[in-house]
Amino acid sequence: MTNCKDCGEKLSFLSTITGGVLCANCKNIYESKLSKAEEEILLRKKVTTQQLELLQNQKKKELIDLYFRIFNHFEADSEFDKAEIETLEKIQESLNLTNGDVKFDEYLRPHTYIYSTREENKLPIIDGLNIHGASPVILKKGEIIHYADSAVLKEMRSISLGYEGGSHGVSFTIMKGVRYHVGSHKGHIKRETKLVETSRGVLIITNKRILLHPSPRSKPISIPLNKVLSYNCFKNGIEIYKDGREKGYFFVIDKSGSIEIFGICLSYLLGQRAE
Repeated sequence: MTNCKDCGEKLSFLSTITGGVLCANCKNIYESKLSKAEEEILLRKKVTTQQLELLQNQKKKELIDLYFRIFNHFEADSEFDKAEIETLEKIQESLNLTNGDVKFDEYLRPHTYIYSTREENKLPIIDGLNIHGASPVILKKGEIIHYADSAVLKEMRSISLGYEGGSHGVSFTIMKGVRYHVGSHKGHIKRETKLVETSRGVLIITNKRILLHPSPRSKPISIPLNKVLSYNCFKNGIEIYKDGREKGYFFVIDKSGSIEIFGICLSYLLGQRAE
């Protein structure tokens, strides 16, 4: 039989077949330590090396569940302070949790931008942006990148739905050698205005403009911030209206967190220009 890895006592048959490595008593002690560690993290907004070593013995799913319990507790007041952000980032890094595991882009990253603008009066900066399969991003003098993510540009276009109507009519004889034709009329092309994809690539916001760095065979878009008339954030993307252009640009973005961050950046940058 297998022995408990902490006290050395023999494990029960049930513990052995369920993959347990601790006896019932040691398991209770361990779970008590875990509970105490979590309470201290929530109270102090700080995680120690000893606590991380204790947590590392858990399975990945349990670690992810722990991360989100801490996240939800910190988010209860709708704001994150520096200590809360740093604690979550340290837990993620130390326990080898990926951005996908903790849905970082959707949940925590927007709060880092909110904190930065609110408490530090600045936006985070992205250095060395590399886009796989695309040419390097060429920035203007003094231009810095604040955020970037994949996007699809959709614009309003008039689309032909085909030819509608039209008739050759009918003819009939009214007397020998004379025929009468009625009912003839021309048809017309039926059209519809709708959003259609016109480009795709990586949407980038800098301190000077919004640009779509295009994928191969797509067109680039550059909108100077001083030309932005208005913008609207939706659950599936962001719409931007440019001075001198009647129709808006609608950038479809998959990640809700990215939409929120683009909105935060635009609000901050346009607000700075208005001052």
